[in-house]
Amino acid sequence: MAINGTVQFTDGTTQTTKFDSTTDQGKVIQIDSYTTAGSHTWTKPSGCTKALVQVVGAGGGAASYNESGGAGGYSEKLIDVSAVSTVTVTVGGGGGAVGYYAAAGDGGTSTFGSYCSATGGYGANRNSNHTGGVGGAGSGGDINVRGGSGTGHGNRGGREAIGRGGKSFFGGGSGASHSTNTANLSPGSPGAGGPGGSGQAWVGSSGSIGAVIVYSYK
Repeated sequence: MAINGTVQFTDGTTQTTKFDSTTDQGKVIQIDSYTTAGSHTWTKPSGCTKALVQVVGAGGGAASYNESGGAGGYSEKLIDVSAVSTVTVTVGGGGGAVGYYAAAGDGGTSTFGSYCSATGGYGANRNSNHTGGVGGAGSGGDINVRGGSGTGHGNRGGREAIGRGGKSFFGGGSGASHSTNTANLSPGSPGAGGPGGSGQAWVGSSGSIGAVIVYSYK
């Protein structure tokens, strides 16, 4: 409620300055995005008290005949970083692709220190013969989500390929071309599983690299 030009909140406190004042709390002051596989260091910006972290594991690799990789899991957490200066960030690498009937590589795990993590999706044929990989799982966060599974064995079915990698929190992977092994054969969104090649002789795609995104709040 407004009292003589000030704003009074339900806890009895008042604010006498406009909302964009430098003394206001709760605004985003920096966003850091880590999308390269490997180890990184997040350094807390000046004035930051809380961080909202999004973590997605890498996608699993694909095989032939549309057998596709699973997507990485997802974890999201709001963290009090008042007493923190740096945090080690790990971004998982995508699982490698293979030929027909072989087991493709699993995606790597992404982490934000010990606060939260998300495992990578499984590669095609990892969980069972001629099946798509199962998705990874998030853990430690306020929200934890499992990634989508990749498609299993399927023939080309005429002109259209059906192999698609599992969808991650950030979106899905691309599909394989119906007539070649190069067109439209890319993993897609961060953490998505690799799409399987549409023919027996065509190797599928590697899974997408994971990601860690940090929103720093004052």
